[in-house]
Order: sequence, then structure tokens, then C-alpha cells
Amino acid sequence: SPSLRSCFAAGASTSTLAVARPSPTLPPPSPPLRAPPFFGAALASAAAAAAVAVALGSGGPLACEGTARVEGQERSSVPKRQLGPGAKAGERVIRFAEVKKHNAPKVGIWVTYKEGVYDITEFIKVHPGGLERVMKAAGGQIDPFWAMYAQHNVQSVKELLAEFRIGRLSDEEYFSLPPPFDPYSSEPQRDPSLVVQAAKPFNAETPLSVLAEQQYHTPNEVFFVRNHLPVPTINPASYVLEVHPGNGKPPVKLTLKDLENESLFRRKKVSAVMQCTGNRREDLNKLVQVEGLTWLTGAISNAEWEGVALRDVLAYAGVDPELGARSEEEGGEYEMLHLQMEGDDRPKVGEWRDTKGFYGASVPLSWAQDPRRDCIIAFRMNGAPIPLDHGAPVRCVVPGTAGARCVKWLAKLVVASEESQSHWQQNDYKAFHSCITWDTADFSSLPAIQDMPVNSAISSPAPKEKVVLSPDGTLEMKGWAFSGGGRGIARVDVSADGQNWTSAELHRPPNQALGRTWAWTFWTAHLPITESLAKPGKALTVICKAVDAQYNVQPENIDSIWNIRGVLCNSWHRVRVMIKPKPKPKQRFEFGHAE
Repeated sequence: SPSLRSCFAAGASTSTLAVARPSPTLPPPSPPLRAPPFFGAALASAAAAAAVAVALGSGGPLACEGTARVEGQERSSVPKRQLGPGAKAGERVIRFAEVKKHNAPKVGIWVTYKEGVYDITEFIKVHPGGLERVMKAAGGQIDPFWAMYAQHNVQSVKELLAEFRIGRLSDEEYFSLPPPFDPYSSEPQRDPSLVVQAAKPFNAETPLSVLAEQQYHTPNEVFFVRNHLPVPTINPASYVLEVHPGNGKPPVKLTLKDLENESLFRRKKVSAVMQCTGNRREDLNKLVQVEGLTWLTGAISNAEWEGVALRDVLAYAGVDPELGARSEEEGGEYEMLHLQMEGDDRPKVGEWRDTKGFYGASVPLSWAQDPRRDCIIAFRMNGAPIPLDHGAPVRCVVPGTAGARCVKWLAKLVVASEESQSHWQQNDYKAFHSCITWDTADFSSLPAIQDMPVNSAISSPAPKEKVVLSPDGTLEMKGWAFSGGGRGIARVDVSADGQNWTSAELHRPPNQALGRTWAWTFWTAHLPITESLAKPGKALTVICKAVDAQYNVQPENIDSIWNIRGVLCNSWHRVRVMIKPKPKPKQRFEFGHAE
């Protein structure tokens, strides 16, 4: 896109970002060092290590589960060295004992990652998490923390670390170190048909073939998965939800049995979509690479959630049912109250658990108390107990919002005068305009993404599929459409050239009003293909766009919505297919003559 690329070019004098991929480069030590917010908040999250100070802060190699590799093995049986960022031929070999000595600012801060040794003395001065936190890894391995905080596993962060490389461990010493603790060693089993986009933490899409089947409620085993941290294992019998009503009132504690007790709370069901804000991110990557997981069109699913109304639980805990609405009316944006949600998915290294790095989010308290928003505390999904990957035993469901606001493994609710201070509420899931880079991004300047915009996608035909036109010259198409905030879908249009449009037939969710729709709408269409486009063996691009009940429509061009974080991709969805060539008639030979 000329406009987007010119935007990057215009910022070249003040940014260290490359056009091909918005990624930061560390400036020399003299000017103040800068770090990209995405990296900084992630590493900051690594409040990482209070109890592993002996293992890391004291300079020793991390005491991990597992046994050390056996010395004296045949060379062929020894695993290959895993190279850290910035590896160079002929570089200095450094003993781990030397790394351990560099564990304080006055002698320098060294760490190892894979086989690499890095001097991060200058970087710790600007580490967004503060000196105390990064010092927990001083003189030791950072591998377990990078394994825990997946935000590190992007190219821009690795390039940043490469700037500080000063050498490597010897092969002998590298292979003798115990393998770093794996915080993802106890993950649940998953359906092999899921389209895995990241293994640690686990993130996977609903297969396109399942979306094409247009099942109103996505089966639990193929429901898309978005995890930020290792999956916690919580005993339902000992589960407790803390509800903090505010105003100095003591917290109310509720067990799973309390929530399931119909004499205390009336059961409530709602059919609602869960969708990642990064759904369709790969479309943005085709323009200019962004930071974040690759998502195609399957980071969305729909389920029937069963539990109790969130407003009822808050009222039981002593929160005035009108408190949220009054706070908006009387105080406006800066005085309104919020409902903070904390999950039990917390970083863990060995026996240590990060008490500050939990996953958290918040929504306006007025939403949580509004009966028309249908917010629930859910403990069943599609008629069964919620599976581990989806928040067992309890998750919060705030229909119409980004999946990031529907906190899994719900541990605490807090009525507060401010939003959740979690990284994922403050420093992620926000959409800047296309000229903002990681150097210029100010996450505090934007609100967190809440209600999702109107969107749609083609589930059939699949990309690159060889399609056959029907005898009347039409192409059968199927897909989904959704808009957040309860806005139902009014129309879906399909086209083969972006000029001539055909209306799709809508299959709206049952028992949901157009102004209170939380589930997706399926659509089918028979798109006429003109003779000029219906050429066997030629490529054809088919398009869909949706219009919601408030007449919000998907934007035509992707460059108008491109952003560094790759969120809220809702431009027209395009799929390129191939019209299947007609089979050539076979020649028959009889008595040596062709018929």
C-alpha cells in the first residue's frame, strides 16, 4: 500500500523501525535507551522471580526439574546447540562461572539465553519493569522466563537481545547445564484437528472445515483456544471466587457449589461468540508484518454458556445494582466505576508463582450490572462442564466484547475506581493508526478494546480451492458474520469484482433480537460469475462484507485499518480460488482409428 509505506517513510527520521516489519532497534548507550512497549510490558510482567532468586539472582544456573545431560556421550547422541540471537562465527567463549560473577550493576549484569551470553547492563536502566525485577535473572539463565512470557518470542525482541550479545558458552558447558524448567509441561490434551498457531502458550484456531459446516454451537473440542499463560489446574471442590464489593466492605467468598446452588442464584444461559481481537491478523501481515500470533479466520467460535448472572452475584456481595449506572451519570468517563476480573493463570517457574503477573481485565461496572448485556459467570459450556482450556471451573462471559475481556479461571471480582492494571488491559489490545510505530506508541492514550467491530469471513470455498461453477454459472459460498455490542447482522454482500454485489441469505441466531444479538450469523450465497471471470484454469477472487443492525459496514481497504499490534482486522474478506478446468474429452481408438 503506497499510503501505508509512505507513512513509515515519513517517520523514518524519528523511528528506528524497518518498513518490512515494525521492530525496534536499540539506540547506542549515549542517548537514553528505549525499549518497545510490547517488549517492556512483557518483561515487566516477569515480576518474574521472587523465589528463584537463589537459582538466578545468586548467579547459579536455574535449579530445574529433570536431570542434567550425561557427559561423555557419543557426539552423535548429543543434541545440537540451540543458538541464541546474534550468534556469530568465532565469537568469544565464556564460562558460566564468569556469567555468575556478573550479577550486580557495579560489575555488570550478564545473562544467558540458549548458548548465548548477553551483557544487559545498559538495558536494565530502562527496563520498564524496574531494576528489581530484571535483577532476578542476573548472572543466570533467562530461558524459563522467556518460555513463560510468550511476548518475548517475536523477532523484534530477539533482535533487541542480539544487540547485547558478547559471546557464547562452550559446547561442553552448554550441554552439561540442566534443561530450563518448562512451565507448560502439564498442559491438557487437545484435539489434533485444531489449527495450532502457537504451542507455548497454546493457541489454536477452529478448523476452516468446521466453520464451513456452520454448526451454531462450536463443539468444545474444536472451539478456538487463546491462552496467554500456562493452563492452571484447579480442583472444583476447593474452588473459591472472591468478590470485593468496594467501599471498605469485606470480600464475599463463593464456592462452585454456591454458584451452582439454584436457591441462591437463578441459572442463566446465553449463546455468545468468543473472538480474539487478532482474528484475521494474517491479512494485515500480507500488507506489512505486525507483532502477534498469526491468526487466519478461525480465532472465533460460538457456544452456549450456562451459569449465573454477573449482576446477581454482585448484588449478593452487597453491590448496589444501580451503582455502575450512577457512576457514569454523575462522574462521566473519569469517575465511572469498573469491574476488575482476575484469572488464576499466573506465571510459574518451579515452585514459584508470580503473584503480580496474573491475567486480568475489566469492563465498566454498568455493563456488568446491565440486564441487557447478559453478562454471566459460566461453569458450563455447550451442556458440559467448561473444559480446562476454556477456563474450568469458572470463567466470566461478557457477550459482544473481545475475548480478552472474558477472563478464564476466574479467581476474583473487584469493584474499583480504575481499570484493571493488568498488562493485557493497559499495554495490549489497543488499535493505533497506521503511522504509529513501536517507538511512538503511547498505550495510555487509547482505551482498551471492548465491543468488537462488525466482521465477516468466507468459510467456503477455501483459499486456493479449485471450484466448480453450478450449471447456472454461480458459485456457492458460505461464511459467518458478527458484530459486538449486541448489534445483529442486517446484511451480508458477496462479489467477484468489488463492484457488482449479491445479497447473501442470512441464518440469524434463534431467540436473539436484532438489537441484542450475541451469537454469530451464518450466511450462504450463490454468486453469479460473469463470463469474463468464469474462465477455467484462471484465478478468481471472491469477496464478502457485512453490515450490522446500526449500519456499520466493513471497510473496503486493509491499509486503512493496519496497526502495529495487528488487531481488529475487519476489512472486506477476500479469498482467491481457481476455477477448475473442464476435463478434456477422452479419445477412443478402435481398429487403429481415432473416433
